[in-house]
Formats: sequence, C-alpha cells, structure tokens
Amino acid sequence: MSLLPRVPTLRLVVLSALFVARTALANPAVERSSPERASLSSMPDHYYVGRKDDAFEYAKVPADKGETQDLVLVWYMGTNKDGEPIVRYQDGASSGTLSCFDNCQFVRGATLVGHRLVQTGRIRVTNDPLIYAIMHDARAGRLFSPLK
Repeated sequence: MSLLPRVPTLRLVVLSALFVARTALANPAVERSSPERASLSSMPDHYYVGRKDDAFEYAKVPADKGETQDLVLVWYMGTNKDGEPIVRYQDGASSGTLSCFDNCQFVRGATLVGHRLVQTGRIRVTNDPLIYAIMHDARAGRLFSPLK
C-alpha cells in the first residue's frame, strides 16, 4: 500500500485528421514564451497559404521527405454562443469541425470519414501548430469570404 496520493491524469482524444501532421509553422507556444519574441509587427498577417474558391488553404509538412505537401481546406462557419469561432475543414478523405472554447485556449473537434463519425475530442490550441494557425486566423477575422 502506497502512502503517496494518486495524481489524476488528463487524457485528451486526438483528432487524427489534423493532429498527426506537422506543419511548416514554428511552434507558436515556444515562440510566445521566448524572451526574445518578435514584435507584433513581425507576426504574419495570416497563416493560410492560399485560397480555393471560398476555402482557405493551410499547408501540412509531409511526414516523409518523399511525400508531397498536402493542403487542408478550411471554411469559417461563424461563432458559437460564447462568440468563439467555428471552422469546418477537409483533409483528404477526412473532414470535420473545430470549435474554440475557454477563450480559444482549447478546441473541440469532430472528425468524419465519409459520413461516419470516427473521432471526437479536445486539444489545447498551442499543442498543434496547424490548429493554432487556423484558429488564430479565425479569431483575427482573416477567414471571412466576401459575399458573392
């Protein structure tokens, strides 16, 4: 019998469609905590790399050097009841939604393959550079599409 108290652990479900890929972006959590961090004027205006119709394209770094760079398509869907952004994404055969909560420190997500729900969960935004980039742009108002 141990006299030490048990320490509770927190388990997060990872949404595989977006979280597996590494991105070309530097880790924003490290950047923001660095004492020599860049001024706000050196921050990029946006993190998306292009547009495809009404979608914004975000680049993923290939897992292997021989692979081509994949793009994740993102659409801004509006805000939740707390005014936090909600986006929809398409990543190859996977698609889903991401919704900020707790002042966008975390996202809730759902991943579908076809019409089948394969995963739900939450993650700290700063734990994944791709999600950080997407949600940063969404919160900054960079993902609005002009009305046609």
